[in-house]
Amino acid sequence: MKNQTIMNRKSAKKLLMVQWSRFQNVCIELEGSTLVTGVNGSGKSTVLDAMTYLLTGNTQFNKAAKDRDRTVLGYVRGDTRSNGEARYLRNGSVVSYIAMEFSDPTLGVPLTVGVCIESPSESGKPVSSWFICPGAAIDDIDFTRIEGNALRITPKNELTVNGEAMKLSSFMGRDRGTEAVLRALGLRVDAVKYRTKLLKMMAFNPENNIDQFIQDCVLEPGKVQSLEELREQKRQFERLRELYESLRQGKIQLEEVLRQSDEYEKKKRVLRIRELMLSYQALREKEEEEKQTKNRYQALKDQYGRLTERAGELARQQEAAQERLRIAENNDMVKGMQESLDSLKRQIEEADREKKNWEDKLAQILKLKKKISALIKLLEADLPSLSSENTYLETLEQADGETAKKREAFDAFREKVHRQDGIYEENKIHLQDQCKEREKEIGALQEKIRRLESNILVFPAEVENARNKIQRGLEKQGIQTEVHIFAELVQEVTAPEWRKAVETFLGRKRFYIIVDGAHCHKAMQILQKERIYDGNVVITDKLPETEAVEGSAAEILRIPNVYARRYANYLLNGIHLCENLEELHEYPKGGLMRDGMLAKSYAVAMMDMRRTELCLGADAIRCQLEQSRKELEELQVVQRADKEALSQVIKYRDAIKEIDWDGGHYDFGAAYGLKDCKKRRDSLVKDREEIEANPDFTAVLKELETAGRLAREANESVNQNQSELGGCKNDLKGCEGTLSRISTEIYLCQKAYEEKCLVNMELKEAMLEEYNRESEKRGTIRVTTQLSIDKSKNMLAERERQLEDAQLAYCRLAGIDVGKRGIGYIPWYREEYRNLAHVKVEEAQQKLQEQAGRLESAFMNDFVAEIDENVREAKREMDAINRELRHMPFGNDTYKFVMKEKPDRALFFRICRRLEKYMSSPQVYMNSARDDEEMENDIQEFMSIILAEEDEWEYTDYRRYFSYDMEISSRQGQTEITAELSKKQGSASNGEKQTPYFIILAASLLQCYPANTCCARLAFIDEAFSALSRERIEQMVHYFEENHFQVFYAAPPEKINSIGQFIDSTVSLIVTGRYTNAVEGLVKQA
Repeated sequence: MKNQTIMNRKSAKKLLMVQWSRFQNVCIELEGSTLVTGVNGSGKSTVLDAMTYLLTGNTQFNKAAKDRDRTVLGYVRGDTRSNGEARYLRNGSVVSYIAMEFSDPTLGVPLTVGVCIESPSESGKPVSSWFICPGAAIDDIDFTRIEGNALRITPKNELTVNGEAMKLSSFMGRDRGTEAVLRALGLRVDAVKYRTKLLKMMAFNPENNIDQFIQDCVLEPGKVQSLEELREQKRQFERLRELYESLRQGKIQLEEVLRQSDEYEKKKRVLRIRELMLSYQALREKEEEEKQTKNRYQALKDQYGRLTERAGELARQQEAAQERLRIAENNDMVKGMQESLDSLKRQIEEADREKKNWEDKLAQILKLKKKISALIKLLEADLPSLSSENTYLETLEQADGETAKKREAFDAFREKVHRQDGIYEENKIHLQDQCKEREKEIGALQEKIRRLESNILVFPAEVENARNKIQRGLEKQGIQTEVHIFAELVQEVTAPEWRKAVETFLGRKRFYIIVDGAHCHKAMQILQKERIYDGNVVITDKLPETEAVEGSAAEILRIPNVYARRYANYLLNGIHLCENLEELHEYPKGGLMRDGMLAKSYAVAMMDMRRTELCLGADAIRCQLEQSRKELEELQVVQRADKEALSQVIKYRDAIKEIDWDGGHYDFGAAYGLKDCKKRRDSLVKDREEIEANPDFTAVLKELETAGRLAREANESVNQNQSELGGCKNDLKGCEGTLSRISTEIYLCQKAYEEKCLVNMELKEAMLEEYNRESEKRGTIRVTTQLSIDKSKNMLAERERQLEDAQLAYCRLAGIDVGKRGIGYIPWYREEYRNLAHVKVEEAQQKLQEQAGRLESAFMNDFVAEIDENVREAKREMDAINRELRHMPFGNDTYKFVMKEKPDRALFFRICRRLEKYMSSPQVYMNSARDDEEMENDIQEFMSIILAEEDEWEYTDYRRYFSYDMEISSRQGQTEITAELSKKQGSASNGEKQTPYFIILAASLLQCYPANTCCARLAFIDEAFSALSRERIEQMVHYFEENHFQVFYAAPPEKINSIGQFIDSTVSLIVTGRYTNAVEGLVKQA
């Protein structure tokens, strides 16, 4: 075994300590494993500290005793921890050395490694310099020499090896020096890790808790440093989440403000409709009154007709009475005279009738002349020349001129008027149609202006309808998401001079519907199911993620929404903004000029931008409002002109209709007839008067008197009837006056109604529909009253109060001026909502999502990945130790580490197992589709647990993810019995308890010493085997030797008999005065 040990181990042969604690200049011979013994305070641990400081740079001195006061400065100065000036053995500038000499069996030459420690003062930090001297023994290096009676310590810069001065480049700092020392000793291990393993064995402190012992003494501490970064990412996430939540709450409150605003505007609209309805109702009531008056007028006319008919009957009765009178009068005495008188009387009466007839005809001609003169004056601008007809038309009532010529002039004038009336009829129909259509345009435009003045961006009605249907469809499925129109998501057009050209190019695509990519397919289903023909849904989840191309139309649009941004890039990245035609020529696939010149697909065209309505950007409302007001003003000017023209045409046509144009109804010779009739009647009257002057027939009139009385009675009936006819005629005239008054009132009501309609044109159609519906339902013209309007005003005032309450709540929530209240601020709140909902919330949500991604990335790529790597490394180390343990039986026992995943860490291990599908790389998973819902839930839950844990070691130390035990297999004859160490803790002796712990530490340390490599195989045990029996000590020493360890034990003198006889050499430390010397015991012979 010894030969094998020599060939596989670089053994330490000497240890030199110069000015190290109480060791002034002590060189200790080492032969194999060595026991360093001495009374308490003699420096046993100091020797082990010197070797571990040299080999690994360890400064956790005397760890077994947990003495934290020992320092390099204290060792170099010789700190006795006493009071007064004699506390330090050494003052002034001090140089100390620790050196170890090793034998290399493969090369057959010595190797010396050392460290020089320079302390210029008691307060200054010592400076340590490591060095390696291959092929040199300690005695070949002049660390010290005696000059007279004094010991001289060689300064570092004067140090020689075999008489040759060492180069300054040979000295190294701690990290580089310890790594070089370990390499020189054949070790290819991390110095920090090696130091940790050495210290764990040197400061061996067995516990009853095997789990805790394995964590502390076998596995390296593994606190993940990324937790603070993770928590910082979490703090940023929470800050953004609070900002987003604040904005979201503000948005919710603003939605309430907007809802109250809409309710207020609805109530206001109802009030305006009712006020307009009251005006319309007043007009209808007057029209109804006119209708009833006309009915009464017609009834009076009917009564007049009946009285006229009775007048005929009474006339016949009168005729009968007159007949009797005539018979009485037909006696022979007066017959001859009476017949002459009767004949003359009849002729006179006939002449009177004829005269009356001619007078009526002449009056009709006079009336016709007045109407024609008025009509000629009215239509003089439109009628052709009337010079040939004027001569006769102006003398219609005179008895000169030819009658035929007058009739010809009338007929010619009639034809001209009728031709003009046909033109008027066409104009009337055309103007009425134009006014009707324009009224609809004005109404729609006024409604649009009202919404724009309320800060509501107006989109085509069919697009709004499609958006609302999709919104309702998603809400029915429990999906709470915003349905946007692309145009409202464009926050700003950064180059306004290009706006009209870009918007004209986009055209209807500006009104395409944008939904969150996660709900895009649902929106498509609704579009199909509801048969929405006027809506276009952008397939947002398939849009490529690109950046806006420099110089393109996409670059001038500022869009916070991620999907709208992608869509704009898709549409406009290929459209280059060109300053002139030459530049446009260079972009035949896609180029655009400010004036509307468009190059696309190797063809160029001029776009018509005249009717393009701007709707992109925050100032789109202002632009639309200016344009709409201008259009309304232009429409109203044209409408007023057309209505005036229509009124004039109606006036002309009414004047034309006032004239009876049937020439057969007029006798244009009436003046001549009347003149002849008067002349003939005068002659007849003269003849009758001559006959009546004869007195011969006056005595025969008695019968004639009776007949005369009856005739008078008949005449009285006739007169009575005539009186009634007169009364009826007067009533007719009264009705005519009433109709005239009502006509005036209707005109005033009509004018007032039209003025209200002009102001509320957008409400006219809705008002008429509601009025007709209510009127039909109630069966009356009166459907509203002033009291109803007053109630509507009160309800409007209540809505205004509720609106102000909602506005006040938002002001307080947002921390803004509470004075921003009232209906005048409705547009401001709509603008605030747009900025919040379409910009700030979108930006905050986007930042929150990005931060959530960073948080998850930090969690997965840093925290989980680091823990997983540490766990894998621990498993590899445990597997390596177990492989060693299988070949390192301790008597009849073999040992095996057992690591079990803790149940409360199941989330972590489940995540890691799923990551195996992604090459065990969190980064690969984070860049994948991430469609494993259970995995996502596990990540979120585990991250929440970690971030909520107050003890950061609980989840940052990978060692706490497992429970640990040691499985002991004991062979008893042919039977192998297996037990777990944790279950034997209570029944085993102290020696039995300690033995597995030593084996665990030895197996762990053995990982640093490859079996087939010649290297140092050092181990240090302070206060060795304090609880082991002699038998167990012997077993442990043999165990270490069989595994080629060179062990340095530190134990009190009472352990010399139980430990010293089983190892190669013993060194006793003896305190002499203030210093310690070493006495080497006998070396055991093999």
